[in-house]
Amino acid sequence: MGSSSSDGASKERLKWTQELHSLFDKAVNQLGGPDRATPKGILKVMGIPGLTIFHVKSHLQKYRMSKFIPESPNRGSRFERRSISEILPNFSATSGAQLHEALQMQKEVQKRLTDQLEVRLGQWLEVGGNRASGIGLYYNR
Repeated sequence: MGSSSSDGASKERLKWTQELHSLFDKAVNQLGGPDRATPKGILKVMGIPGLTIFHVKSHLQKYRMSKFIPESPNRGSRFERRSISEILPNFSATSGAQLHEALQMQKEVQKRLTDQLEVRLGQWLEVGGNRASGIGLYYNR
């Protein structure tokens, strides 16, 4: 959805030319790479009139995605269904059973911890409630 304003101050779309992207790339590298560079820092280093923090934020997001999630060579199908034995050749049925058992144990431990936490929270609220009512009585005197 596009937005318009009566004073004509709507957001301008910026075309990232190769030259502008090259300056952006140099600024990002100068600031320590895509994971350390901030939009504000990039904007300062680039020093391009008319370039806004919003332009840089958006471009940095796309830049980071392209750096950290490289595009697959086969763009037609993004996902390929493969069997577990193709991915992990040493995976056996016994390994699967062991993983299942470990997961069940982990779920059981998680449930016990959650139950303990609920009990402790209830106790804490009771004590806190009693203290709060005691404080309230003290201030009402």
